[in-house]
Amino acid sequence: MQKGNAAYIKTMNKRLILECIKAGDAISRADISKRLSLSKPTVSTLVSQLLEDNLIYESGSGQAASVGGRKPVNLMFNPKQSYIIGIDIGGTNVSLGIADLNGDVCAFREFPTQQHLEHNLFKEIKRCVESMKDQLGIDDSIILGVGAGVPGVTNVAEGIVREAPALKWKRFPITERLKEIFDLPIHVDNDVNINVLGEHWKGIGKDRSNLIYIAIGTGIGSGIMINGNLYRGSNYSAGEIGYLVTDRVHAKEFYPVYDGYGFLESISSGSSISNQLSKKMNKTVTAKEAFDLYNKKNKDAIETIDLALENLAIGLANYVSLFDPELIILGGGVSGSFSIIRKQIVDIMKRYTPGECAVVQTTFGKEAGVIGAVALFLKEHDTLFNI
Repeated sequence: MQKGNAAYIKTMNKRLILECIKAGDAISRADISKRLSLSKPTVSTLVSQLLEDNLIYESGSGQAASVGGRKPVNLMFNPKQSYIIGIDIGGTNVSLGIADLNGDVCAFREFPTQQHLEHNLFKEIKRCVESMKDQLGIDDSIILGVGAGVPGVTNVAEGIVREAPALKWKRFPITERLKEIFDLPIHVDNDVNINVLGEHWKGIGKDRSNLIYIAIGTGIGSGIMINGNLYRGSNYSAGEIGYLVTDRVHAKEFYPVYDGYGFLESISSGSSISNQLSKKMNKTVTAKEAFDLYNKKNKDAIETIDLALENLAIGLANYVSLFDPELIILGGGVSGSFSIIRKQIVDIMKRYTPGECAVVQTTFGKEAGVIGAVALFLKEHDTLFNI
């Protein structure tokens, strides 16, 4: 056997053993050997290495065999061996967290984006991360790296945001700017891409292979997972559902609410609902207030939101027909009004799709982007972990 092949097999076996230990509450070396059909000496050697790396620990004795003999020593995963920094740069807020290897967010910070965007955005990111490190009593020696999400089309290979209208960024070198403040490995992607990774790893999409995550906020974007893998497209712009045209007549008179935004989000996004209803009522109305008015049977709110949700439902129907997902997960600010959204869109979707698809609300709160960013890092970086 060639050296390269031997090293590869050793790494794969080590990964399998670590995953086996992670999957259960506690497991012995003998049980690992049986479960993975690996020899006891191989398991013993690789377990010793994992113990040395502090990725696992011995948790005491398990049950002895019925015929007697020495009790086996159980092994458990150590999620605090390393940490990952997760950053979600949104148009409204920047969310930051430090998570352990289980994806549990151990420290969290948040600050308004626009207040810092023009001047000290990255200094504020650095300040928040240093504050979290102090809180946890850790330093860079046990931080694996940084995962970050941004609200725009992102070339992940070059680390450049091609366009992020909410941040007024074009050809923005996001990885380069993050490297100025972090001497760590960095992985970046579109914010909805990281969200679908987070949902698949720790959220409502766990154990599903074909998922669509749709964020409805200032704009509308989606992350697509096919057969357990994130689908980015040939130009990293797959999932730009906000550009779908859902009404041929209105499309002839289409003008974006904001430069760089597409047809569907010009009708169905939170900013569009707010903008349209504000014009009708001749006063400023937020998207949340619009849904509150909808519940109070306000005629203008009903007219605006019904149109928005009808177009959204057609967009979702197109997605179901194209991708046949197991689940569509709705997130973003507008998803807070999920009960209204679901009621309005399900019947329309049924009318236009060849089969039904469950539409559910994300179970994540404000830490969603952080968990997704951590999932991105673990997915992209060469580690022993499979997520």
